[in-house]
Amino acid sequence: MSVKDVEQAIKQVQPHIAAYQLKPPRGRVNYGAPANNHEHSTRYIIIDPILRALGWDLSDPEQCVAEYPVEKRRHYPAKRVDYVLKDRNGTPVIVVEAKKISVDHEDEDAIAQVERYLEDIPDAMVAVITNGHYWTIVIRDGEKWNAESGKPLGLHYHKTGENAKRLWDSIGREPLNDRISGDDNSFGGAVRSRRKR
Repeated sequence: MSVKDVEQAIKQVQPHIAAYQLKPPRGRVNYGAPANNHEHSTRYIIIDPILRALGWDLSDPEQCVAEYPVEKRRHYPAKRVDYVLKDRNGTPVIVVEAKKISVDHEDEDAIAQVERYLEDIPDAMVAVITNGHYWTIVIRDGEKWNAESGKPLGLHYHKTGENAKRLWDSIGREPLNDRISGDDNSFGGAVRSRRKR
């Protein structure tokens, strides 16, 4: 898999995103669009193809666990994380919370939900909330969590190459495993490894 595969996957899901527009320029919202039926259709039609293009084998429990169970917390019931993606050692490193396309990607309930999940998945390095259309990605930096970028990552934008690169760098399986194993060939990776010596 590569950035080109991710770019191609984005182009393939864009018509489904366009079929449902939260705020269309004129006319009514197309609630009959296939991706808006419910969360499962959004996952199947939009999110799954993107994750596959990022190198994740969603049918391999060594890489991905769908509906990953987490503990009951305080007054919150036990829940299941939509996707937990694992590194090559089997450690859960990415938490992905999926919502149907009509739900805001920065929904406060979804954010609180992911924060609860992260209590049970302390090794997670990346957390994602997505409605398929928009992807909010935060990355662990020591004890802090930082947004992937100041710009929203929306798959409907015409800059598919830029969005593909951002997704690949943030949650692509190969780059993630390279970062974990220290095989990061970036300038920043080289500086960090030099500091460790």
